[in-house]
Amino acid sequence: MSHVSRVWVAVVLLVFGMRILSADDPNKGTSSSERIDLGHWKLTLPVDAAGAYNGHASEVAAGQLSSDFRSSHFRIDDNGSIEFWCPVTGARTEGTEFPRTELREMLDPQNSSVNWTVQGTHILSAQCRVNQVPSTPKVVIGQIHSYSGNARPLVKLQYYKGRVEALVKSSPTKGKDIKLVWPEVGLGNDFSYKIKLQDGVLSITVNDNEQTVNVIQNNQEWADQTFYFKAGVYPQDNEGPASEGARVIFSQLVVSHSTRTVDQ
Repeated sequence: MSHVSRVWVAVVLLVFGMRILSADDPNKGTSSSERIDLGHWKLTLPVDAAGAYNGHASEVAAGQLSSDFRSSHFRIDDNGSIEFWCPVTGARTEGTEFPRTELREMLDPQNSSVNWTVQGTHILSAQCRVNQVPSTPKVVIGQIHSYSGNARPLVKLQYYKGRVEALVKSSPTKGKDIKLVWPEVGLGNDFSYKIKLQDGVLSITVNDNEQTVNVIQNNQEWADQTFYFKAGVYPQDNEGPASEGARVIFSQLVVSHSTRTVDQ
C-alpha cells in the first residue's frame, strides 16, 4: 500500500471546468465569468515571469485564473471557447523537454497535493479542434497524470498526423506505452474526446468510438497513485522559429468526479 494516508470523501457529483452554452441555453448572453469556471485549474504558460521564451515556464494560479485572463497564449472568445497557443521556442517547466500551454486540474485550488485515486468515477470531457501543428506534428491535448512517486502520466491523449492516439503507461515506474489509435479527425475539424477512469478501468472515447484498458489488471501499483487531469497544448517539438508551434481551440472542457479519495 502507499505510504500516503487517504480518506474517503463521498460526493454525489463534483463538476468543474468550463461549459460552453448552446444556442438555446437560457443563460446565453451572461458574462463569460458566469459561463466559464476556471476556479479548479491552474495554467502553465510557455514564457517566464518577464514574458520571455528563454527562461523557466511560469504559472497562473487557480485563484488568479479567471475567464477575464488573457495572454497571447491563452485567449477566451465571446462564446467561451479557449484558444491555446504554444510555440516550439517556448519556455519549459523544470525537467521537461518541450514547452506547453496547459491547464492542470486543482481539486483544492490552494493545494496541489489534493488529488484523486483509481477508485470512483473520474471523467474529462472535451470538444476541440487542432488548427496548427509544428514540424513534428505531435501535440498532447489531454492527460491523466500521476502525482506521487515518479509522477508519470497514466495516459497522454495526442493528435498526430491527423488522427488521435492514446499512450497508456503499463506501469507507474517502468515499461512501454500501450498505444490506442482512432480514425483520422483531420486538421481544423471539431472532434470530441472523453477520458474516463472508473475503479481502475480506463476508457477513452473519440467521436463516440470507445476503447478501454484495465490499468489495475495490468499493474496493481497504479492503485497506490493519485491523479489529476490536464488539458491544452503540449507540442512534442522544441526546434524551429517562434512562429512554429501548436494551436488548439477548446469549445468544451468539463471534469466530473463521483466518490473520490483525496490525500490527507
